[in-house]
Amino acid sequence: MGALLKLNADNFVEDKNVRDQYINKTEVLQKVKLLSLLPDNQHMTVKAVAEYYEVEYQTIINVLNRHKSEFEKDGVKTINNKDEGYFKVKEALSAGQFIVKLVPRKAILRVGMLLRDSKIAIKIRDYLLRIEETSTEDHKRGVWTDNDIVTLNEIVNNEISKGNSKWGAIRIAAKTFNKNPQAVYQKFQYISKRHGSLENYININNLVYFDKKSEELLQAEIQENNHPDILGNNLNAEMSRFLESLNNTKELESKINQLKLETRDMKHKLEIKDLELEAKTTEVAKKDKIISKLKKDKLALEVSIKAIRKIVLNGVKASNNEETGITEAKTVGHTYTRDKGGMIELKN
Repeated sequence: MGALLKLNADNFVEDKNVRDQYINKTEVLQKVKLLSLLPDNQHMTVKAVAEYYEVEYQTIINVLNRHKSEFEKDGVKTINNKDEGYFKVKEALSAGQFIVKLVPRKAILRVGMLLRDSKIAIKIRDYLLRIEETSTEDHKRGVWTDNDIVTLNEIVNNEISKGNSKWGAIRIAAKTFNKNPQAVYQKFQYISKRHGSLENYININNLVYFDKKSEELLQAEIQENNHPDILGNNLNAEMSRFLESLNNTKELESKINQLKLETRDMKHKLEIKDLELEAKTTEVAKKDKIISKLKKDKLALEVSIKAIRKIVLNGVKASNNEETGITEAKTVGHTYTRDKGGMIELKN
């Protein structure tokens, strides 16, 4: 990175290689001005980019068209309501808007490198230059700063996501740092073995992109240019996100309580159904007992009828009445009659 000592603001506007070399430093955007990202927290609309840089909408369109291949590489794309990503940003779009051009963070930064007259873009280029100035001496001595670790992690993750190998990513990082690839690899392996990954190291140490010197430069420029308190704005943004999260939590608790009430109501209804079922079961059992008793009575009656028939058929004396069709049989002390239907009646 020794050649970057001669870097000036115009190099960003004129040299694509310089833009590509600094394209991962997207944290600069939030340091200069808060981003109005879409709900996916990754993209902005062209209109939002124009508002961010305080320029006309058509100015951004012209820049995107003039450097189309660069922005396509950064991930700028147009989607419609049939694409999966549309539903992630739909709520932030105007009613009836079914097509939107998405501009990711890298592309937003590239716009800042290309816009000559935008005050916000000028500040972004100045920050990039100051970061370079504060880190050049450390790089010349071969010292790894926190910024270097964060940048190395971003480059490796970005290249691997593109399908590049780890070693390929290391070589690209080495070119960015102007270091020997083997030295970069050793640093990568050392941190990974000791902390599990660069990501873990960054999280454990709460690293941010700007080191102490860069932060001091930021504060100096805020005071010098009477710029709004960016840190205060960031704090407000964090507070807003916290309150939004809190509201979401309360809403979730409300839904949970509602589900508890519905569950309790369902449980009560099930208990009532169980009682009704138990009553029905008892009623059926009673009816079964009655039916069983009736069957026994019927069986006993049939036995009695058979016995009577046997006595009648074996009777000592019988008389027929042709007119009535009744046959009578007499035994000692009893008279039995049988009509045409086979009915038997006992007479004393």
